[in-house]
Amino acid sequence: MPSTRKVALGAATAALLAGSAACGDAGGSGEGGGGQGSAAIDAVSLAAETTREVTSAEFVAIMRAPESMGGDMEMTGSMAWETELAMDLTVSGSVLEADPAAPEEVPVVWVDDVMYMELGEAFAAGSGGRTWVSFDPMALAEEIGDESVAGTMSFGLDSANQDPAQQLALLLESPEIELVGEETLDGAEVSHYRGTVTTEDALGSGGADFLTEEERARLVDAMSEQGIDGYRLDVWVDENDLPVRIHQTYSTDQGPVEYEVAYRDFGTEVVVETPPAEETIDFMQLLQQLRTGLEQG
Repeated sequence: MPSTRKVALGAATAALLAGSAACGDAGGSGEGGGGQGSAAIDAVSLAAETTREVTSAEFVAIMRAPESMGGDMEMTGSMAWETELAMDLTVSGSVLEADPAAPEEVPVVWVDDVMYMELGEAFAAGSGGRTWVSFDPMALAEEIGDESVAGTMSFGLDSANQDPAQQLALLLESPEIELVGEETLDGAEVSHYRGTVTTEDALGSGGADFLTEEERARLVDAMSEQGIDGYRLDVWVDENDLPVRIHQTYSTDQGPVEYEVAYRDFGTEVVVETPPAEETIDFMQLLQQLRTGLEQG
């Protein structure tokens, strides 16, 4: 079933990008930016502290990436991140267009550190009628036999990296944070802040209450492996000191990446359920079938 395997691989790439795009969690405690006491740093610090009290939201995210990294995609859904990450979203975009059998939209569920993708009837035709595929990033990394891949994948997909408070924390690692200006966004008055965070900044210790030393080291390793020297972040904060939009741009060995996420309905109730087992096939099983098919072919 070569077509369905390509669909699964493409969808897995899309969902992985959804997580790794937020791999900018460099921490921050409200004392970042070299300890500067500017109004911009104070405002972002207050927003980070306010956002730490929130554990869920609805979101719309857009990623623009080179074709070699999967291409462009849009993600819409809701997520909760208080203890473990739980997400219910829909992925669409050119990242799914590599195979004509791929659906135009892929529902994705992330729960208990496992990602599930509903790939539709074309996929079910070659998977015993099962429309969902489960994907454990750590299991795949172990199968590949590359511990650095395992660390990068788990870090990119853990709850801290989907937490907007952590993205504000990353901005606080910037040596300089500027107030770009007061703007109107979706009819609301917001403050627009900007900063740049390099690998050296991420090596700092200003965000000890957000990151352990191990997590900080994994972040720097992930940046190095992808050829990322740093991030430029733009954050829009509303009158309630909550981030309503976060925009990241960075360069990788494969080209420039741009990621933007808009949040709304902070504190919304998020219920994420694991798909029925009888409707799900494990991604590792698909890989084994592919390996067997190649050996027999």
